[in-house]
Amino acid sequence: MNNKKTTAIVVAAIVVLGAGAVAFMNNDNNNMSEMSDKAMTSNASDSMKSDKPSTMMEQTNKITYKGFAVIKKSIKVKKGTTVTWTNEDNAKHDVTPVTETEEFKASELFGKGETHSVTFNTVGKYAYFCSPHPYMKGTIEVTE
Repeated sequence: MNNKKTTAIVVAAIVVLGAGAVAFMNNDNNNMSEMSDKAMTSNASDSMKSDKPSTMMEQTNKITYKGFAVIKKSIKVKKGTTVTWTNEDNAKHDVTPVTETEEFKASELFGKGETHSVTFNTVGKYAYFCSPHPYMKGTIEVTE
């Protein structure tokens, strides 16, 4: 009789644990599906936002310093375009060319809400960085 009670308890425990495991796995799969959907939606919407750092060459004339990062790290502009950097950080930043030219010289430090602009009249690629924060860097490609 003792054996029958023990067997019944073990069987009941297995059924309860099995049902719990199935419920957990179904819930976990739903959560994974929701997380995957959110990630896909987030990635799609993030790629459309302009405040995310980007390494793709984009056609724009605006560059933002935000979160100690360069938003739109690589841009492409036509010759004669004025490129404007805007500082959205509390810290001061500058624009320092890797190789200075007659038209692209190092800027002074500029604070939050301030800008620095350069007109590019010569075709070429121009690399720059922020001298106080040299990990903040980008490139500008000037085309005809």
